[in-house]
Amino acid sequence: MSENWYSERNRKTEVFRKDEENISSPFYVSMKCLEITDSNKQHINVDVIVEERFDLFVNNIHITTFFASPMELEELALGFLVCEGFIEPDTKVDSIGMEDRSIFCEIEINTPELEELTHLERCGTTSYRKDAVKHNNSNTKFTSDAIIRAVGQLKEVGRIWHRTGGAHTSVICDNQGEVLFFCEDVGRACSVDKVVGKALMNGTDLSECALVTTGRLASTMVSKAVNAGIPLVASKGATVCEAVEMAEKAGIALVAFVRGRNLYVYAGEERVHNK
Repeated sequence: MSENWYSERNRKTEVFRKDEENISSPFYVSMKCLEITDSNKQHINVDVIVEERFDLFVNNIHITTFFASPMELEELALGFLVCEGFIEPDTKVDSIGMEDRSIFCEIEINTPELEELTHLERCGTTSYRKDAVKHNNSNTKFTSDAIIRAVGQLKEVGRIWHRTGGAHTSVICDNQGEVLFFCEDVGRACSVDKVVGKALMNGTDLSECALVTTGRLASTMVSKAVNAGIPLVASKGATVCEAVEMAEKAGIALVAFVRGRNLYVYAGEERVHNK
């Protein structure tokens, strides 16, 4: 598959787009733009991904504001609360519901506990986590083939990426590299939160799974896997020093630059073996 979503769209995925062209979606809208190439200039219609604002309330306390794609918002809320350390994956959630552009959660958590979480400013957004890094005691291991297979499916399941080129995709897969759940979003962090929330809503034991996502594995992304109890996180992209250090401390595997038949294991190499 081509790395360039637009050239790919104009070739192999023309059939895909023809099949989908009459299907409306809150993910994207059609907009006109001026296309300039070496030999031509013309106005064309393209699909542009939508980003909307949503506020999250827990026990009527405003926790954060998302700028996200307007789908799977209950999954987003649950995944965010787990991935950012507010609650454990097995915490009982009494209710999650929407009202206008607000998500309301009722959770069995002492409201004062929310104040005990560290408040961080990350890349222009607000998120929270506990200071202590949880150690992952899962015995789950993965073959390099399974990791390569899972990463290879990111673009295959990325329908909105094919339409717009503006979506990130995250998947939860088993230790054979089979995709169990996938989600797309305009933001890579929200795509992770959504897929974790979806897996938890379906009763999945994340200690036996891997998180595979598009984009760079920054410490903010790796911390989500750590808090969710996921033993391996992988990407086709790069990682950063702080993410590697966090993965080592948590005892999880961090795999980056998964390209073709090659990959780099930066942390947790005991969880990865050949074939």
